Amino acid sequence: MEEWISLNEYMRRNKMGYNVVLQMIYNKEIEARKTPGGRYKIKVGGQTVSNEMYEKVVRENSELKTLIRTLQGVANQVQV
Repeated sequence: MEEWISLNEYMRRNKMGYNVVLQMIYNKEIEARKTPGGRYKIKVGGQTVSNEMYEKVVRENSELKTLIRTLQGVANQVQV
């Protein structure tokens, strides 16, 4: 079940400090939005990974696979 909780509730549930959670929000590691009053609400439960974050991980995965293939090719050439 999807739920939006306050920054303070997120800190309490995950035993994290204020600055750590803020940094996670800024780095888009967690999905959050600001209320009209300027407070953060953080998404928990449901699909907790935003599409943007998912696409980023897919791109990074593809780049890493390419790098691994390149390094394997270099390693094979060195062994010859």
